[in-house]
Amino acid sequence: MNRLLNYIIIAGMAILAISCADPEDPTPTQMSYGTWTVSEVYVNDQTNPSNIISRFTLERDGSYVLEDNNGFASVGTWVATDVALTLTGSDGTVTDFAIVFQNYVKMQLLQTIESPSAGTIEIRYLMNKSSSTIY
Repeated sequence: MNRLLNYIIIAGMAILAISCADPEDPTPTQMSYGTWTVSEVYVNDQTNPSNIISRFTLERDGSYVLEDNNGFASVGTWVATDVALTLTGSDGTVTDFAIVFQNYVKMQLLQTIESPSAGTIEIRYLMNKSSSTIY
């Protein structure tokens, strides 16, 4: 009986230790799902007061909703690799982002656009996870 009690106590302590462990950061191929709001935008390393993207929602089923500062939304599917996030809109447009940083509450994406007149434009998005969608 004493031995059984010891096993129950050890099992309880193991369960408690596992439940208190911090979750690992998501990997790029397992993006952190939910709604992200853009907190800062940098264009060519200069702050940009206008949010090109204001809200970004990644769904578990591989779909996304992207909303700009005018309230216009685009939808489509997303795919992530170890270094990139690719959005394919329902209209066929493809948008590529480099994944600079990601954890469950913060994400940083980098978009590079080539323009014949302006040259290379780099847009950096610093995002925060909406507290109601942390999962």
